[in-house]
Amino acid sequence: MTIRPPEFAHARFSTATWPRAEWRGVYCDLLRRMVTDMDFNVTEEKLSVDATILRLPGVGVADSRTIAFRTTRSRAMAKGTDDYIFFMCLKGAASFSHLGREASIEAGQAILLSSSDPHIIERAMSHHLFITIPKAALGPMAENADAALMAPMSCVGEKFSLLSSYVRLLMQEPDLAGSELCWLAASHIQDLVAVGVGATRDAAAGRGVRAVRLKAIKADIDSNLASGDVGADALAGRHHVSPRYVRKLFEGEGMSLSRFVLGRRLALVHRALLDPRLVHRSISAIAYDAGFGDLSTFNHAFRRRFGMTPSEARLAAQGYDARTFALSFATAARQ
Repeated sequence: MTIRPPEFAHARFSTATWPRAEWRGVYCDLLRRMVTDMDFNVTEEKLSVDATILRLPGVGVADSRTIAFRTTRSRAMAKGTDDYIFFMCLKGAASFSHLGREASIEAGQAILLSSSDPHIIERAMSHHLFITIPKAALGPMAENADAALMAPMSCVGEKFSLLSSYVRLLMQEPDLAGSELCWLAASHIQDLVAVGVGATRDAAAGRGVRAVRLKAIKADIDSNLASGDVGADALAGRHHVSPRYVRKLFEGEGMSLSRFVLGRRLALVHRALLDPRLVHRSISAIAYDAGFGDLSTFNHAFRRRFGMTPSEARLAAQGYDARTFALSFATAARQ
């Protein structure tokens, strides 16, 4: 019976957290529902798996660290499926038996398989990404995908680094791929895999790469707001692109880099002012922590963005009507 996978699901699995008698069934069921069906040829005593598994519409991803073992996808498991399986080796090595051919890859290499045909994978102790994508989704962008089956390819370079970084971001922040974002995240992964296996020029320059690059830069900005090191030059250096390219990414969304950074800083301050755990922190300290260097500029920008002063926002969070409180305070001061 074919189990229809959910549109979005996120799971973490470790053999260290399951009894030996149960881990195989639990892990196999997770993979079958979220990525693809396979069987394990290893004794429970020897197996060690630490995996994060993500299911998006039409895309399954497993980021796994394992010891050496064999997995088998039988003809019965393959029947009725029509996906590409992209196996990317980050550490260790793996060998494959598929389509009547043999191949091996090591760290820094990847290989493309067909879910419609049985395969055997022998893993050395490794860290790998295992991604499944419908052939119907990948085919229009990478017309030569079938020719790439069982052909080891180098995955050292910008396009593969972008793929692994984006998957890691989704794994660490699963809510980014939830709800209305799950379809967008799935299309980004499909585009990046297509680029990796030889997409056409139009696909390579398409929405996926630019969108993922922009998401990575936005995440970088959020991580470095306090340091203030979020100018075009600094971002370009960390992401190995030109400052002009960074600016154009934001212009493509109808905003400037400086406007986006200001918005993120204001949002960070606003959240802090609403947090009862930070009521002891002064507003100026919170503003400086968010990367503001000038309090006059901060106060003006905050009032324009939220329609009230930072003090009023904090009072409102504490249950006061900020404007009424400020008016009554001023009236009392004059009496």
